[in-house]
Amino acid sequence: MKKSILILFALISLTAFSQRNSETVKDKDLYGSDTKWSCVDKHFGYFYVNYSKPIPINNSSIEKSLCSNIFSAGYTYRFKIAKPFDIGAEIAFQKRVSSIKQDNLPTFDPSLFYDKISSFHNYASGGVYFRFNLAGATYRNLGYYIDLGGLYSYAFTYGMKYRMDNEFLNQKLKFKKPEYLSPFEYSLFLRVGLSNFALIASWHIDDWINDFKPENLNFKRNPLTVGIQLNLYAK
Repeated sequence: MKKSILILFALISLTAFSQRNSETVKDKDLYGSDTKWSCVDKHFGYFYVNYSKPIPINNSSIEKSLCSNIFSAGYTYRFKIAKPFDIGAEIAFQKRVSSIKQDNLPTFDPSLFYDKISSFHNYASGGVYFRFNLAGATYRNLGYYIDLGGLYSYAFTYGMKYRMDNEFLNQKLKFKKPEYLSPFEYSLFLRVGLSNFALIASWHIDDWINDFKPENLNFKRNPLTVGIQLNLYAK
C-alpha cells in the first residue's frame, strides 16, 4: 500500500512538473516563424509512464492476472513524414511482475510452505512505431492519434520470489536468474491517445518458464495486456 501511494505521488509530481512553460514548444503566431520542435513540427519527443494489467484470455495460463502488472517509464521521439503520418522510436525501462495462481503453487513449492510465488523481470526495451495523427494537434497538444508498433525487451535482472506472510511469520525468498526463466520478450502494441493521455493494448510474445525441473514443464503468460499511459511533455 505504501509503495502504491509513493508511486501515485511521484506521478502527480511529474505531471505538475511537465505542465510548466516550455522554451522548446513555441507558438508560431507569437514568434512569427515555424519551429522545429513541437507537437506539430518535424521533431518532437517526451517522457512517458504507463501501467498495464494482463487480460485473462488464456484459461490454461498459470498467471494470476489480478496480482500481475507491468510498469513502464521511457522516452519516445517521433519524426513527421507527412502531415498525418509520423515514424517514431522509443526506449523504456519495464518492470513486469507475474503472480502464479494458488492452484499451481505446489508445482513450484511441493512443501506448500509459501503462500505467494511470482516472477519478476526488469527489462530494457526499445522499439519503433508508426503514428497516425487524426485531429486536434496544435503546437502545444498532440491531439488525437493512433500508434502501431513493436518492442524488443531484454531483462537485465529477473528471478522468482517466494513469500510467506501471516500473523506469525513474514518470510521472503528470492532466486535470481534461474535457468528456466526467459530474459527475452517481443511485443506488438496499439496505442490510442489524446494529448497527455493514452490507452495502450499490447500482445506479448515470450516463453516465460521453460523446462522447469524435474518434469520439464513449460508455461506461458497471458499474452494480452491493457493499460493507461501518461505523456509527460510541457505545454
